[in-house]
Amino acid sequence: MDTKMWRIVIVAALAVLGAALASAQNRPVGEIVVKGNQAVATETILATMQTKVGQPYREDLIQRDRRTLQDLNLFQDVKIYASLMDDDRWRVTVEVVEWPIVRRIVIQGNTVVSEDEIRKAIQMKEGEMFNPAYLVPDANAISDLYRNKGYFAQVVRYEPSPNDPGTVEIQIVETRVHKIIFTGLTKTRESVLRKLMDQREGELLHSPTITADYRRLVDTQWFEGFDPSVREAGEIGSVDLVLNFTETRTGLFNAGVQLDPRNRLAGILSVTETNLYGTGQSVGINLLQSTQGLGTSISLNYGNPVLDSKRTSISASLFSQETLVFGRTFFGSGEGLGSDNRFTQRRSGASVALSREISKNNRATVGIRSELVDTNNFLPNPGEEFVLQDGIVTSLSLAYTSNRRDISIEPSFGDWLRVSLEPSFIDIRSVGGETQGYSILGTGFFTRTTIDYRRYFSKGGPRRPETFDTDTRTVLATRLYAGTIFGQVPFFEQFFIGGVNGVRGYPEDRFWGRSALLAQVELRYPIQKAFHLVGFVDYGGAWDGYPGIRNFKQSNSFDLHLGYGVGISFRTALGPIRIDLGFNEDGGSRTHFTIGTSF
Repeated sequence: MDTKMWRIVIVAALAVLGAALASAQNRPVGEIVVKGNQAVATETILATMQTKVGQPYREDLIQRDRRTLQDLNLFQDVKIYASLMDDDRWRVTVEVVEWPIVRRIVIQGNTVVSEDEIRKAIQMKEGEMFNPAYLVPDANAISDLYRNKGYFAQVVRYEPSPNDPGTVEIQIVETRVHKIIFTGLTKTRESVLRKLMDQREGELLHSPTITADYRRLVDTQWFEGFDPSVREAGEIGSVDLVLNFTETRTGLFNAGVQLDPRNRLAGILSVTETNLYGTGQSVGINLLQSTQGLGTSISLNYGNPVLDSKRTSISASLFSQETLVFGRTFFGSGEGLGSDNRFTQRRSGASVALSREISKNNRATVGIRSELVDTNNFLPNPGEEFVLQDGIVTSLSLAYTSNRRDISIEPSFGDWLRVSLEPSFIDIRSVGGETQGYSILGTGFFTRTTIDYRRYFSKGGPRRPETFDTDTRTVLATRLYAGTIFGQVPFFEQFFIGGVNGVRGYPEDRFWGRSALLAQVELRYPIQKAFHLVGFVDYGGAWDGYPGIRNFKQSNSFDLHLGYGVGISFRTALGPIRIDLGFNEDGGSRTHFTIGTSF
């Protein structure tokens, strides 16, 4: 048979086969048989299928039914096949292999999230059929449980046990820190940085702990750049923390002039180092000579923020400083003592304080201070009941501090609280002014109590410490300060409110007394990264103290005063500087210069 004849035979055979298949497809379905189901009702399977008894048999519907049943996630396997019965109708057979009933769920690898929490969070339940559709949602739910507690974990196995299909095994791998790697350090010692961190190698990675650690590192101000990252360490659930630093200059020599209301124009010479030999210790000497006839002021300072692994810190100071008690303004108007009535005060002594963390964000501090206070021969006018006292004061300070700010240098979110108690001993050795009616000579005791609360608001939540230099934002800063003194307190140990340390727009130390209350609000708007425009309102005062002098009238009862204005703040190599123009409720104004931040 030649090639042409073969082609004719093949075409004819295909035509016959196609006709037979077409004829078979058009034959009706006579019966549907379901096999292998136990938990899933036959009626449920038949209702799900589009193939029905009495309808023409269609292969495409058969394949679609198989996929539909498989997508129910009730069966491990689904097979559908057909055969012709004696009456030329089709018998469709559905064979299913059901997932097993979950008799037991075994959870392994969890330490910080309990089994009860996991069982409540997942959809898979004991006594119900295993459902693979739950696997991904359940794994995500378990990860979310960890994330909500600040931890990280992966579900690496979630399936029936090969030895016991009724047992479902959930294997969790929690993320641990393999190594903490410091890079970029040329001066600072790794051992010092490790003391500032609570995250440890070999322990679970904990996001709140890491954030608090980063905040402490940034607050040291030893670095101008900080770029942390997390990378896989080669095993599932094992990561390395890589902390890359760009160190900044921590030693400073400064010789020049300084403007401030306590000394007016003064020459200054200072040498400071805030990271001595990379140990984190700070040392400094400051010399200041006023051009207004005040004597030389000197202070020697030492600090160590990490004496031990518990982050016990120490600060100590020796000093002899002479300042103007009521200060002087450079620009503005308002009441004052007059240019011929300079009131200066020299304080000479020492202080030392130890502080230690007692819990997360909380510290306890104990300190002692002893000072000899000596004023110049300021003479009140006849009839003025102004009191001058000189002598020694020794105070024990007990304080509790809670710091929940995002960044301590320039906070934008969170709060800060300090409560202190200062039992003090005084030895008044000389008095001046009007002494009649006042028990002010000799020894005695008094106790000062204060509370200082500050809170910061901004959009976006807490700033991440590593974005401190780039995340600039508008901040609403608030402060409430209150205090009272029990016992006979000398003039120089009263509360003083006014100027940069109180209500701006008034002279320094304008209001004094044994009780004080101060509320402050500032809106800080960033112009540049290190430059802010500030609007402020202050409301406060002090009362129940020694009588006033000249225009500095004092109140024996609760009395508060309003100050408001605008200012600018900017960061320099010498630290932050503030210049504020304040207005008071009497129509006066004053300019206030501050080296440092307001609050």
